[in-house]
Amino acid sequence: MKNVFVTDLDGTLLDDSGQLSSDSRKMILDLLNHNIAFTIASARSIDSIRAVIKDLPLKMPVIEFNGSYITDYHTGEKLMVNCIDNRMNDKIYEMIDAKDLSMIVTCHENDHDHLYYNEASLTEGAKNYIDFRLNNGDKRLFNENKLKKVMDKDIICFNVIDLEDKIRAIHDELIETFGDLLEVHMMQGTYSEEWFWLNVADPTGTKGSALKIFKEMYLNESDVLYVFGDNNNDLGMFKVADVSIAVANGVELLKELANETIGYNYDDSVAKYIIQKAGI
Repeated sequence: MKNVFVTDLDGTLLDDSGQLSSDSRKMILDLLNHNIAFTIASARSIDSIRAVIKDLPLKMPVIEFNGSYITDYHTGEKLMVNCIDNRMNDKIYEMIDAKDLSMIVTCHENDHDHLYYNEASLTEGAKNYIDFRLNNGDKRLFNENKLKKVMDKDIICFNVIDLEDKIRAIHDELIETFGDLLEVHMMQGTYSEEWFWLNVADPTGTKGSALKIFKEMYLNESDVLYVFGDNNNDLGMFKVADVSIAVANGVELLKELANETIGYNYDDSVAKYIIQKAGI
């Protein structure tokens, strides 16, 4: 029997500036050097995950894009890919486009991610996200003034970044239209309270679904799975884990479901908890 630790990044393992603190890095490196089973489950892409945890020698695959992929951290090989049923792509696009919302469409092409957006239609919140990614050398981004053109591709997810009332309206409309055929969730931005995010993906493209597959692939029946999170997109993981742990800054629903609540993300609480549990 072994303990396996899976953590979200933003708002959970990372500090309030979206960075892995030097103290957390040292503790996690110590854990990995002691062969403690540890990995990441994030809404970020593999490139964005690497940008913050850098050269940590992860031995287990990571869950990226909210569960749309299980990926080998070092090679980038996609071990599992969950795309939206392409028969729904046009309808999803039309519903979002009809409300003049900023739309970012992530496609899986030739084993790579491509993010398409129309710069002319971006809200300030969406533009801030795109500018941040461009300034960090993200090569996945493509400005496309007619997003309708990419609807025949394998789409991993649709993202919208806008004000809460607009996000809530399209969130409710998509759920009413598609029901269980899609995974639709909204959450407040981790680094900007003004802007909310909508994520639309295949029902299997969730952290919870990916973690269930991850558990079947890499864990023994006697292993104990611990997960850490802070936001709505971590809810599915909490239902799969043996022990679910929310950080103090997490949303109330997550803390209600958690087996334990620990300190704040900016206090290195996740790394400290694992160090204590591992007895290092």
